[in-house]
Amino acid sequence: MRFINILLLILSLFTLQVSAQHKDTKNHNHKSIEAKNHNHKSIEAKNPYPSVDIKVIKDAKSGYNIQLVTKNFKFTPEKVNKENVMNEGHAHIYINGNKNRVYSEWYHIEDEKLTQPINQIRATLNANDHSEYTVNSRPIEAIGAIKNENIGNWYNNKK
Repeated sequence: MRFINILLLILSLFTLQVSAQHKDTKNHNHKSIEAKNHNHKSIEAKNPYPSVDIKVIKDAKSGYNIQLVTKNFKFTPEKVNKENVMNEGHAHIYINGNKNRVYSEWYHIEDEKLTQPINQIRATLNANDHSEYTVNSRPIEAIGAIKNENIGNWYNNKK
């Protein structure tokens, strides 16, 4: 168990380092372990800067519930694909690089989406036109991981 906790910490630090090295503005091709080659635009956020954090809660029945804890940000699903309003919009949650749109602070991840021994969860804040909000050209994001308890001892492959 201690090994898994250390591995999760290393994975989180590596992911944060990859994100911190990503410095590009406006239109660009984002190639990283977070998002599997997708094209997107970015919008530089204005003060007061929005922020996001992830809380992962095991669901009593199945899967996990993700709570996006935001500051200085308002979810406005009724304005998707309309004119951008600063610090408003929706979120994208990437599960192992696969994008899901999120229109409120809560999102449920089914067990079937957790296909890896350690599953990366990345959340970004997005404007109405789906552009990622950034600060100093870095995405406003939160990154976490969920261990798949059903895959077993993946690091010591005993049969």
